Amino acid sequence: MSDIHFYVEATLRNEVLGVLLGASPEAWEASLGGDFLDDVQRSRMRRDYGLIEVAFVKRNGIWESVTVSVQIHRLARGLEDVVPQSLTDAYGEFSEYVPFDLFHEALLTRGGRLEEVEEPSTGGFRQFREPKAQSHLYVTGETSPGDMRPGSVWSIVLSRGNRL
Repeated sequence: MSDIHFYVEATLRNEVLGVLLGASPEAWEASLGGDFLDDVQRSRMRRDYGLIEVAFVKRNGIWESVTVSVQIHRLARGLEDVVPQSLTDAYGEFSEYVPFDLFHEALLTRGGRLEEVEEPSTGGFRQFREPKAQSHLYVTGETSPGDMRPGSVWSIVLSRGNRL
């Protein structure tokens, strides 16, 4: 397995290591480990694992994950410990960059497809949507921010079909 396989599986299945949207913070911790930072604001919580960010909403006293962001751009900084160990164990080493063409080819091979979303507020990024899973993908444009290369996958957002 490779990092590209992880990104494609997450995009198509709306899950990370078998943990689905709707899961509790405990389920995410059991899968990704205890090395995270929580940012709690009333009935909302963001749990940051480095490469993975999980957003939760508290409904009827129970925390439920509602979106997952795979923050691929963080890998370009060359920081250690950005990728949770459980992901490295399952998929091997993660590259600093993910060329969109390579990702797209792997996605098509697995039966997925992407539709480009015309969104004027994406600030130089291209946005794509996988229609069946309702996941979103952001790709750097001609000029890319920070250490990113043009045409690299910036992030993947998994959600339950909500408009982002």
